[in-house]
Amino acid sequence: MDVMLRTERRQATVDKIAAWIVGGRYAPGDTLPIEPAIGEELAVSRTVVREALKTLTAKGLVITGPRLGTRVRPLSSWNHFDPDVVNWRLEAGVDEAFVRDLVELRLAIEPAAARLAALAATAEDLAAAEAAFERMVGGAHGHGHYLQSDLAFHECLLKATHNQFIAGLAPVFSALLRVSFRLSVRSLASARASLPAHRRLLDAIIARAPGVAEAAASALIESARVDIEGTIGGGLFTAAEVHA
Repeated sequence: MDVMLRTERRQATVDKIAAWIVGGRYAPGDTLPIEPAIGEELAVSRTVVREALKTLTAKGLVITGPRLGTRVRPLSSWNHFDPDVVNWRLEAGVDEAFVRDLVELRLAIEPAAARLAALAATAEDLAAAEAAFERMVGGAHGHGHYLQSDLAFHECLLKATHNQFIAGLAPVFSALLRVSFRLSVRSLASARASLPAHRRLLDAIIARAPGVAEAAASALIESARVDIEGTIGGGLFTAAEVHA
């Protein structure tokens, strides 16, 4: 079998089994069907199934063992900083608890990152953040894609910390922030309303004012929290709504 085709089949199998788990077909503690049965349902070889299960084991969704079979692990065991895990959960839909935890994570990470960025950002970092902000302005006025520019702006700030661990969060943060932004910015009017807070954050970093930058990041997230609470109202947002 062609290597690329085999890789695609393995990834598709991983995604399908993950969807079974995240979507609730198999709950924590449940045992998955045996490998031949999974292979028959998905029309793939037992080898592909075995490789897919190894991937899911590494990501914390399942555990395998002699006389145990393949059992679904509790949500607390999943690797929530794995971009695949984040995207699988988004595909299943996000609820109020997911969004609450996301906002709390942002408050724990981003203000500290803003403080570090104010101390460590290079001229190149600032230019990249400025360019992303200008694209945000254009997007908020109907010229370009606001959401992608907003994601790029926040990624620039994470990288500007020059902290390898914080910068390393960029891939998973992009997936998580997409949810936050999609729920808090529901129109071009709300996008335009968010621009001054982003400008204050960037200006504080440019001014090398770590305390001001930290406070500006916190204020930006708290404002998003209010907007999100008004949007989600205790319901469930599907992947289509999040990625719209």
